[in-house]
Amino acid sequence: MSVRETELPGIGRRYDIVVSKGQMLVVVVHRSGRRDLYVTRRDEDEPRCSVELSDDQARRIGAILGGAYFKPDLVEEIENIIGDFVVDWVTVGPASHVVGHSIESLQIRRRTGMSVIAIVRGKTSINAPDPSEVLRVGDRLVVVGPQDRFGDFVTFVLS
Repeated sequence: MSVRETELPGIGRRYDIVVSKGQMLVVVVHRSGRRDLYVTRRDEDEPRCSVELSDDQARRIGAILGGAYFKPDLVEEIENIIGDFVVDWVTVGPASHVVGHSIESLQIRRRTGMSVIAIVRGKTSINAPDPSEVLRVGDRLVVVGPQDRFGDFVTFVLS
């Protein structure tokens, strides 16, 4: 699945999500909180259907999609095996002490309990980065690890 994010000045953000076989879901998040969803095909200009949601409606639907109300058996089985873990990311800011240092030299896993599984750098992704990879301003560090250690990671990267 690929996601393209576009800033819409004065409006909000647009997310183009290729979901399957040329189908796209376009989500426009307005600064007011309203969400507009459009279903289209990559080769068509006009959407096949659209839905307008309030902020509250969008959050409730997001909770449903995220499994807050119903969790498929397979997901529950996997969680029981591996426990509470999180996959999340943090963007490296210009004042972060990690800028210019490698993953290895920072000892991120030892210090925070989180493992860097990808770096999103501009429009490219470095999956399973080498420990020698040097971090840059604007890098989005995608990590996996125990949910209760994610705060340590955020503090480490943002300090």
